[in-house]
This record gives sequence, structure tokens and C-alpha cells, in this order.
Amino acid sequence: MTTLIPASAIELEGPWTHRHVSAGGATFHVADMGEDMDHALVLLHGFPEHWWAWRDVLPVLAGRTPRVFALDLRGFGTSDLTRGECDLRQMASDVIGVVRALGVSSFSVAGMGIGGTVAWMIGALSPLELRSVAVLSAPHPLGIQPIVGRAPWAGGRVLRGRLTLPTGRERSLHKGSLVTTMYRAWASPASVEALVSQSGPYRAALRRPFAAHTALRGFTSARRLSRSVKRTLSEPLRVPVLSLVGHDDGAWSSLDHAADAQFVDAPLTQIVIREAGHFLPEEAPKDVAEALARHIGA
Repeated sequence: MTTLIPASAIELEGPWTHRHVSAGGATFHVADMGEDMDHALVLLHGFPEHWWAWRDVLPVLAGRTPRVFALDLRGFGTSDLTRGECDLRQMASDVIGVVRALGVSSFSVAGMGIGGTVAWMIGALSPLELRSVAVLSAPHPLGIQPIVGRAPWAGGRVLRGRLTLPTGRERSLHKGSLVTTMYRAWASPASVEALVSQSGPYRAALRRPFAAHTALRGFTSARRLSRSVKRTLSEPLRVPVLSLVGHDDGAWSSLDHAADAQFVDAPLTQIVIREAGHFLPEEAPKDVAEALARHIGA
């Protein structure tokens, strides 16, 4: 039986404006704050979430930057749930296309988790409009250590590998149980209960027809990289980069972040946020907002 989920369960009301923007043959949802056309900060969510992850950060940044909007990546939230092939280059091109469709002259991008992987790819593509990159809980894709090897063997990293298996965990994601599993594996223990209790909009989005499938496909696209994508990612970023790392992140180890500097030919700043795990915009929104505002201001 098909589950009908109203858009209002995903596009929750707030001080933002919900827009749907056509770009690259698809339609993308953004929660937009501000009308400035000179510069915008684009916020990209992680897996298995959507724009709602930035709900506590958006209003703060709106008071510190000319314009900021949170975008649902292809296959997430209320953006198009296209079922065809999708790779990291496409996901990055989607973001650039949305910025251009909105008529914004220049932009900075901040991404968490797989959104951070997309942000690394945008930086490697070097669009003329790009001014800076910020990544949260997202080591450079080419610097990630094998799960079996030097990286410590831990449940969170095992889960990261299992999510890319062909079985896909689609049913448990659709039911919502995988959302709770990921919070317990990747978040700081002190944050788990709050994350689970506020995860209703994510669970609603994942119950839409094909949503669990497209979300898992997006996760896999950000983790399994083609030779062409790896060649592009090997190009160093030539804009300033900010990397925010959760001290208790269960998905990554410090070894995964160690190689980031090799892929940046510009100022790189890394900040470790204590008592926070993988889901930084929700676990430490004040710290994230302050760091991003300073980064954009600089």
C-alpha cells in the first residue's frame, strides 16, 4: 500500500521560505532566508536527513550573512526522488545549478556528512561562483582509511560499510529503525535521545514512495567513487576550507581527517567540537553557526 506523506510533514514552517527550484532536469527544495543576490551560503544535509537538520542554524546565520538556504539533495526530502543513476559529480552539479537558477552571483557551501562529500566535489569542480567551502563530519573522500586496516574497528564504522552493501537496508530505513541505529552509532551518547525524539520529519520523508531507495542510492554515490570522480577529486581546492569535526563522531576516526590538507591549496582550518558526534548542526548548533559565520565573514 502506497503511503501518502503530505509535504507539510517535511517542509515545516519557520522563519524561512520554502521554494522549489528547477535545475539539471530535476526540482529541488530549499528553505531560504534572505533575498540577497550577490552571495549566499548553501547548507547541505547528511544521511539519512534533509534540510531540517539545519533548523537551529539557519536563523542564526540569517542574522550574520546576506542570504542562507538549506537544500534537499537529489533523492532526499521533497526534492525529486529520481530513480536513475546518480553519482557524486551529478550531486555537486545539482547544487551549482540551483545557485545559478536562483540568480545568485557567488556562493559558499557548507555540507555535513554526505553533504560534506558533495561540498568537497563542488570545490574540486571549481565553479567561478564559489568563494569558500565548509565540511562538517566529512573527511576528504580520497583520504578516508579502509574500515579494516589502520582505522579502529568500531561499530559506527562497520555500519558505514554495511550501508553501501547491495542489500541496502532499504526496509529498515523506510520503517525508521535504521535512523535510530545511526544516531546510536554515530552521535555523541549525550545527544542520542534528543536526536531520536526530533527525527519525525526525517522518518516522514523516508516513508514516501521510493524515498528510502533514493536516499540509500545517494549515500552509496557519495561513498563508491568512479575513476572519473576520483580524478576530479584529486584536484586541490583553491578556496578557503573550514572543517568541523565532532570529537565523538562514530562514523570517522582522526586518521580519516589526517589527509585533508593534501587536497587544499588554500587556507584550511579544522575545529574539533567537544561533546558532539557526527550530526553537528543538531548536536552543537551554536558552535556550528558561530564557526560558519566567522568563516564566511573572513
